[in-house]
Amino acid sequence: MKIRTYGWIQNPSSFQSLKKVVQIFDTASQHYQNLKDNLINSIYNEVIRNNLKDKLINNENEFTYLELVGTSKNKQGKPPSSRKDAVADALIQISIEPQQIKSTGKTWIDNWSADGFLRWAVSFNFIKVDREKDTFSITEKGLAFSQANDEEQELDILRTALLAYPPATQILSLLEENGDYCTKYYLGSKLGFRGEKGFTSYNEDIMYDWLASSSAVEKKKIKSDIEGTSDKYARGICNWLKNVGFVQTKQVKRKFQNGQEESLQGYKITGRGIIALHRSIGHSSNQRIEKFIMWEFFATDGHNRDYIRSRRANIVKLLISTISFKNLVSEMRNNGFQDPEDIFLSDIDGLRLFGLRIELKNNKFRLLDKICDFSIPKLNLTEELRDKVIEEQKAIFLQKTKLPLSYIELLEIARDGKRSRDFELITMELFKNIYKINASILGGARKPDGVLYMPEFGVIVDTKSYADGYSKSIAQADEMIRYIEDNKRRDPSRNSTKWWEHFPTSIPANNFYFLWVSSVFVNKFHEQLSYTAQETQTVGAALSVEQLLLGADSVLKGNLTTEKFIDSFKNQEIVFAPSILHS
Repeated sequence: MKIRTYGWIQNPSSFQSLKKVVQIFDTASQHYQNLKDNLINSIYNEVIRNNLKDKLINNENEFTYLELVGTSKNKQGKPPSSRKDAVADALIQISIEPQQIKSTGKTWIDNWSADGFLRWAVSFNFIKVDREKDTFSITEKGLAFSQANDEEQELDILRTALLAYPPATQILSLLEENGDYCTKYYLGSKLGFRGEKGFTSYNEDIMYDWLASSSAVEKKKIKSDIEGTSDKYARGICNWLKNVGFVQTKQVKRKFQNGQEESLQGYKITGRGIIALHRSIGHSSNQRIEKFIMWEFFATDGHNRDYIRSRRANIVKLLISTISFKNLVSEMRNNGFQDPEDIFLSDIDGLRLFGLRIELKNNKFRLLDKICDFSIPKLNLTEELRDKVIEEQKAIFLQKTKLPLSYIELLEIARDGKRSRDFELITMELFKNIYKINASILGGARKPDGVLYMPEFGVIVDTKSYADGYSKSIAQADEMIRYIEDNKRRDPSRNSTKWWEHFPTSIPANNFYFLWVSSVFVNKFHEQLSYTAQETQTVGAALSVEQLLLGADSVLKGNLTTEKFIDSFKNQEIVFAPSILHS
């Protein structure tokens, strides 16, 4: 059995390209004939080309993942040194022309893009999957889409597919509830299974502030590249909804105190979108549209991905009938899930943000949506739960603190060096939203990661995401020293970025601090703190991710004020409260 990910799509947006992918499975389609007669010759490897050609000549309509998506190899069958050296070796690759065809002359897409189109077709229930054989074939809905003869018929099929896709109705519901234009960051913060890898979202206010302080080149990069995964999903779904007339767009502008104005793309539901959403959930005499879901939709990443998928899938099946939480927990225990009750509640919250309408009435849960039947693969759940420690840590924080799971996720992010951007942005969001301290992301060359400030103090912040902890580094101490000296001297000839202008002019010269935030601090890190403080005559601190979260919880409980926070800076590691992970 081959397990893959469906339900969440990042880049594909062309419905016409999607139709070509679906038509690969329709032997009567013009595209199938074109593959057979012409496009198949784009495949470089003779053996692969002939094998696929034989299948097309025999009018076969079931293909393997490899036959559809292919690989990334050069003419010698080896990994290419760059993407441009890769040759086509699969049916979806040769079915879609890349956007850069005029400049490159290349007539096929890469395997990563091909995988995105296959996920899309599966997620819209146009293509079905055989997990055991890792093969794909067309559904009745897919055949109808393939054979649609005019634009209106195509649109009708696509609209129905979108209304059956829970993340799309979640976006429409959010837009209807808000009533105005919303950015991808606002929508992404309320989409998917927040608090786990694969569903991060960046704070809208922080992104606007970052834009306002950036150069023209940096602004372009921020607008095109800087987004959480949930933000990216939200943007993609909104573009689909726009293309069927359910959503409209315009720039959402924000004016700052200095008169500067910045804008981000905004999305608003149309009248057609509101009517369609209401019909889909059975308002008035309308019949509800059956939601299409698969086990694979319920998590995208992480060591425990398949275990979590099974846990959530079992919850969904239990919610089909009205059930008390006590009975739900009992049934989950019988099914082999021994997670704390807070995890089950968190899953239900995540399923709501995924796009399923779940009602809690008279202490009983009930799924309001009609859903398709879906299968749960038989897995050894004990073996599937690989990274038990991080799941247990999240559960402890859910039980003992008031923090949202989207912040508890920092426990995992802080240990993942590949997610340094996530760590920066979510840490600064936590300071802004929970600690109630002004926070700005800076990033980029010759700037610290961010700054914290109030009228009476300022903090230079550097975040480090390391799996094994942050150990002493003189090079990184010297980097912090440069930032501190930049702020003291405020000389544009020394540093032309003038990043220190984020600090209010009201802050006294002796009320600036420095702070490192990381997973944990190890191997004489205290010497780095002492060295930096001594060289700059500035007070600093280190804050582990656990203490960062415990401090935030103390703020929520009224036990930690801004004054106490800044008083904790004593050139050593800050401890707001006893550890709850190692008690």
